[in-house]
Amino acid sequence: MPALFISNPIEIDHRLSDLGWTRKEMLEIIDAMVSARYSCTENDPTSAPGWMAWKEGTRRMRELGRRHGFENSDEDQIPWLCDTSRGRRFSVANTNDATGHEHRLPQNRNRKGAATDRVVAENEAMLFNEAELPEMVKPLNVARPNPGMVQSWYLCVNADGDSVTAELSCPVAIEGGYFVGFHERIVLIAPGEDGPDVTKLTDGDPGAEDFDIPVSKKS
Repeated sequence: MPALFISNPIEIDHRLSDLGWTRKEMLEIIDAMVSARYSCTENDPTSAPGWMAWKEGTRRMRELGRRHGFENSDEDQIPWLCDTSRGRRFSVANTNDATGHEHRLPQNRNRKGAATDRVVAENEAMLFNEAELPEMVKPLNVARPNPGMVQSWYLCVNADGDSVTAELSCPVAIEGGYFVGFHERIVLIAPGEDGPDVTKLTDGDPGAEDFDIPVSKKS
């Protein structure tokens, strides 16, 4: 079944509100991720841009979400922000240039492990009626008032040169550690739209210079 693809601005705002967010908050998280990625230079480790984007996106999502009463969780070593009362949780992911395209499916840039396989399996299981639920699917153990399955959402962000696209999406299929199917996709920055206004540092920029630390000898 094709994913529900939401790209109309009014529908986007309504759906985000249903999930406990505003578009402004989502854009703040995206801005944090893109700014962190572009703060890296060629002298950083090759993994730094992705890691920095993931780290800063996680931090900003948690800062904003906790204002709504959401809670931090590191269930299965994945950094989540949980709306335990409604059985939802959110995380961030660096994704490829298919992000935001209606007729393409975004994929995570780095291969996910068994924990994400379980997350996606649980999302998929929520599409079944209880009688149709596959026996192999076991709900994750996430603290919440009533035991049960939790719907997991990823803020997918692609930043490639001057192009930024983003969507909040619920994956329901994964193969070889990469997302291959979604139940719902909410477009936040579509292809061709303006993304965050950030400047990419190069090693010649003042912000990328090394700092000399004065050292004095003890007398």
